[in-house]
Amino acid sequence: MSKYENILFDLDGTITDSANGIINGVIYGIKKVNEIYNLNIEMPSKEILRKFIGPPLDISFMKYCLKDENLANEFIKYYREDYNENDGLFNCKLYEGIFDLIKNLHDKNFNLFVATAKPKESAIRIIEYFNLNTFFKNIYAPILGEKTKNKTDVLIEALSKEKFDKSKTIMIGDRIDDIEGAKTVSIDSIAVRYGFGNDEEFENATYIVDDAKSIFDILVK
Repeated sequence: MSKYENILFDLDGTITDSANGIINGVIYGIKKVNEIYNLNIEMPSKEILRKFIGPPLDISFMKYCLKDENLANEFIKYYREDYNENDGLFNCKLYEGIFDLIKNLHDKNFNLFVATAKPKESAIRIIEYFNLNTFFKNIYAPILGEKTKNKTDVLIEALSKEKFDKSKTIMIGDRIDDIEGAKTVSIDSIAVRYGFGNDEEFENATYIVDDAKSIFDILVK
């Protein structure tokens, strides 16, 4: 019998490979900020652009581009202009084995949730786009227009509302935000190597896996 009952999935880099849509939106947003405010922000390398996937965008902009909160908010506005209006949102695909993993866990009566730093409206649209909505009990994410929440804030909200037994709850994600967020709220975590993070980010993960099958093997044992 599994140790766990409640499973929280990150979205980008865990359920969906969303690199193309997000990176294109980031490039567009930086170019627009440069153009409109007559700036010369250097375009980040491909490696750095991938680091925008997962954490809140304003934090990434201030970390890798320019430490200016107002410009970070402008960047997000232009990013969403490209991402939401030019179909960047759906420029993604499910990772191999993920649909079957989620369906099989649901069929085995696990309680499944999404916990993402992506705006809730976008997260819902993606989950519905891939016909995963019937498997998840709820989606926890920031509300568009409200103050940005990091992954820890999202997990705190989920734990508070669902009244989880922490010893039976686990977070699955691909970035340090997922792993450290889980540690902060005292739940276990599975770090997935197939996403956008690296082993240095997974130091505090309870488990580290390479694929969806390995997630299933940990949870159903």
